Amino acid sequence: MEEIKLDIKKLVSRVSSGETGDFISFDPQNCNGCGKCADVCSFGLWSVKDGKAKLSKRYKELCLECAACWEICAREAIDFSYPAGGTGVVIKYG
Repeated sequence: MEEIKLDIKKLVSRVSSGETGDFISFDPQNCNGCGKCADVCSFGLWSVKDGKAKLSKRYKELCLECAACWEICAREAIDFSYPAGGTGVVIKYG
């Protein structure tokens, strides 16, 4: 069977009709540094440094808006809301 190589970054684009605003917020006081957010992020936008999670400054342009980081955070250190209507990620298929 032939291996299919998929470049996810080529499937994702941004709607350029406006600013998304901050759609992910992070409270370091609630973070225990478990790293689950980093484990589930397809684009590697989360990392753990000095015992706390850190979100990439480029998340607005790279995030797939799947909310996996928010969903997996048992400590509720991450808050997610979808970007403003008419902005955000567009997945291309086909």
